[in-house]
Amino acid sequence: MKTTYLGLELRSPVIVASSPYTADAEHIARCIHHGAGAVVIKSIFEEEIVRHAAALSCASPDAGMGDAGEYLERYLGDEHLARHLQLIEAAYKSGKSGETAVPVIASINCIAGSDGWADYAAAMERAGASALELNIFLQPTDHHLTASELERTYADTVCKVAEAVAIPVAVKLPQRLTNVLAVADALVGRGARGAVLFNRFFEPDIDIERLAFSVGSPYSHSSELRNVLRTVALCTTAVPQLDIAVSTGVHDGNAAVKALLCGARAVQICTAIHLYGYPVIDTIGAFIDAWADRHGFTSIEEFRGRMDYGHAADDVYQRTQYMKYYRDLCETAQAPMNR
Repeated sequence: MKTTYLGLELRSPVIVASSPYTADAEHIARCIHHGAGAVVIKSIFEEEIVRHAAALSCASPDAGMGDAGEYLERYLGDEHLARHLQLIEAAYKSGKSGETAVPVIASINCIAGSDGWADYAAAMERAGASALELNIFLQPTDHHLTASELERTYADTVCKVAEAVAIPVAVKLPQRLTNVLAVADALVGRGARGAVLFNRFFEPDIDIERLAFSVGSPYSHSSELRNVLRTVALCTTAVPQLDIAVSTGVHDGNAAVKALLCGARAVQICTAIHLYGYPVIDTIGAFIDAWADRHGFTSIEEFRGRMDYGHAADDVYQRTQYMKYYRDLCETAQAPMNR
């Protein structure tokens, strides 16, 4: 069942998220073969390039070049970007080879304030990317920095990229924002066409015997979808100009339909592929089609947003829902038992 996302027509609302499954041409081809509506190329991380250059510079301090660090950073950055652009070009050709074109969405994660945001974006557009996804996260470590100042940086970054390219731009947002709706509105004002909810970050654990950090699971759980649905329902009502994709907790067709009912135009999957393999892309798409047919819908637009904030029949998106829930439980517990 077709959908539109970022102004692009997709053969399916199931998008493969930026991940190891979109890190090379072979994996991308498998995603496309199994029915993906679009693929988001694994992010290019400017921070990785900078750290790699710093490590090499420290490893050979007597290289005889006073500006060795800057040279290495520029050289590694150009080399890394060149490989990334080759992947985009290969994915673009793979997406064009079938009967239905599959858009390739490039993903960028740069350092705050870096010129790399616009430079990388322009290069990726030339390589054949149909859209861009900006993977932005600014760790709030400065206690003097206000929430509004932090959020303004997100909007300013989008503005730089949107002015540098003609293709649509989406932003992958973190969950920990004071007012997601205000940020979404600011993004639209700076030229964004879409938002991905939400960015799932590496969460370290602690080994209390070794007194050291340990690696937490990088995979999502299906229960995490609940953290996203409310925001999607609110955002698609308050800022309808912004196309929303749900990126966390979508492990099956049931979850995908819920996201669409809340107003999302697409869902992004990664953990589902890890758990069930590439055929899960087909399975989720088939579930959406079967569910829609069972309920008499012939297109996604006929049911998309049926459960958003503007269409909610009661106050399920208000905090009173929780109070009512406990009140109903108490009333049930206090009712006399039938004998």
